[in-house]
Amino acid sequence: MKVAQSYTQRVTLMQREGIKPPNFANQFARIDFEAEPLPVLCMYPIPEPVALESLTISVCGLDAKPRFVSWASLENLPRVRMRVPIICQIFNWSEEVEWEGIKLADFLNHVGLETGPDGYCSFYSRDGHYFETLSSDEVRDDRVLFAYGLNGSPLPSEYGGPLRLVVPFLQGYKSVKWVRAVRVFRRDPVGIKRLRGQSRSAELSEEWRKKYGIENPPNHKS
Repeated sequence: MKVAQSYTQRVTLMQREGIKPPNFANQFARIDFEAEPLPVLCMYPIPEPVALESLTISVCGLDAKPRFVSWASLENLPRVRMRVPIICQIFNWSEEVEWEGIKLADFLNHVGLETGPDGYCSFYSRDGHYFETLSSDEVRDDRVLFAYGLNGSPLPSEYGGPLRLVVPFLQGYKSVKWVRAVRVFRRDPVGIKRLRGQSRSAELSEEWRKKYGIENPPNHKS
């Protein structure tokens, strides 16, 4: 993998067709469009790797009582494989790959996290900075995964391993890498990309939805 030292150097790595870097691309810690099977796009430095077997996830519901859930305690949840795109509308890029993981709805049910009809879940990265939110309808959508596998192999650290969120019907920035914590809120806590002036809803454009036949969840909050 190549690690760029400046924005100019990073742009030279953009070998995939049609890439249009946003005006804040120089603020990314790493951009590598030569990487396979997916580009590496990280706003903040990649955290130190951890083994999936030793992973613990901090969860906190509306009772404001945080607790830790070990990966081992999730071993009986159904495993699924899903070939879906990840779409980075910000860079005008997409790629279809096979993810392996557990459905987010199954995880929430297992650990007893309830959002209520108008609540939100916020997902926090081990990089110590990044976080994004999903509405109650989005987190219960069957297409949303906690993914630990990519194209039949364990999910590499540079793509969010050992565990990341995959939300194929929203812009890629909602698919939080290196998940370490999940929190439930009554109101939208506003994710980091919206704080930086990105889309309020993360909805994909009609062009992207038509290309992949993507539908929004029922009652999707725009």
